[in-house]
Amino acid sequence: MADARPYLVLSGVSTSLTVTLGRPGRVLAHREVAAFGRAAEVLAPLVAEVLATAGLDVGALAGVACVRGPGSFTGIRVVLATALGLSVGAGLPMAGLDHLPLLAASAARRATGVVVALTHARTDQLYVQSFLADDGVAPMGPPRALTVAGAAAVVAEAAAVGPTWLVGDGAERYREVLAAASSLATFAGPAGNAPDPEVLVAAAAAAAYGFSPVEPLYLRPSDAEENLTAIAAGRGLSPDTARERLRRALRRA
Repeated sequence: MADARPYLVLSGVSTSLTVTLGRPGRVLAHREVAAFGRAAEVLAPLVAEVLATAGLDVGALAGVACVRGPGSFTGIRVVLATALGLSVGAGLPMAGLDHLPLLAASAARRATGVVVALTHARTDQLYVQSFLADDGVAPMGPPRALTVAGAAAVVAEAAAVGPTWLVGDGAERYREVLAAASSLATFAGPAGNAPDPEVLVAAAAAAAYGFSPVEPLYLRPSDAEENLTAIAAGRGLSPDTARERLRRALRRA
């Protein structure tokens, strides 16, 4: 969707919220705010701040792109709901972006070879996807939710192919285990934990837009779904009643 107007990019997949405004070749504004547990109250004011910094209103945008996952269930829902509100309220088209390819594309600006994007999913689990980086990035397989041991096996396989770069907060969190899987892998470090703003706006400009709600990318059940039986027992509910209430809640989210 080529357009000279800027794009707004929203992300809440990690413990921070990011709002980026720009077009390919020019980032007008980029803000990142730690908002663990506060995404719903922080995001809308942050969007207003970014637009005010650039001296723009919503009507000046080409579209709103949202990072749809994988990552924080709450952060993703808040971002998708905010994007939908902007779309309905201002007639803006929407697009979804996937987080792991954005991390890989940012790494590919500085390195070639195999890039493995690893982000924290929950205790002892990671979201993982490998890419071949050479004048862009090409996925070597689908994104997956893996144990730390499974992620280490992916790193070892990647290192057998060629020079390997590890990006994402999962690489930092489990650095010791992943380094043991391959001494040849290079860690991007904290700078590789989030996509570059330039990559975000370029991906937004290249995305396919429409007016239907963006579907989230969840690679594992939520904590509530995985622990439903125990949660139901603690609240005096039957598992069937708890499942029905959870289904209703997820439909409203």
